[in-house]
Amino acid sequence: MEFSEMLCGLFEQVRCKSDFLQFLTELKQNNISYYIYFVATGNVKIVTTTDSYVAMKSHRSLIKVSAGGSSCLTKIAARRHFTGLTHFDQYCRELARAGVFKWVVDVEEVSRYYWSKDNQLLHTENIISPT
Repeated sequence: MEFSEMLCGLFEQVRCKSDFLQFLTELKQNNISYYIYFVATGNVKIVTTTDSYVAMKSHRSLIKVSAGGSSCLTKIAARRHFTGLTHFDQYCRELARAGVFKWVVDVEEVSRYYWSKDNQLLHTENIISPT
């Protein structure tokens, strides 16, 4: 299986099953350093430990991201998703309403960073015990 196809499969699986710790383990095993998820498009840029990257295009419709970023709404959306109250698509819509343009998951630091359109850090969380 091609590397990019394998990564697409991992991302699809975590969106459906929400087993993020298993997903993180598999990313580490495949030498992934971090990835960037773009909320508006659903596209993902994956960066390896050797600084090469793989771009994954999404086939879902665009989501309008609010111009103003809200740290409070970002934290609430993350908490709702990671406690199982919302599925992945709803999580993305709530983050868009909170003004989140992208999030970055750093596999080595085990952290997730939420950024606004104007590159303001809205929220940081530990992946193992989010928000």
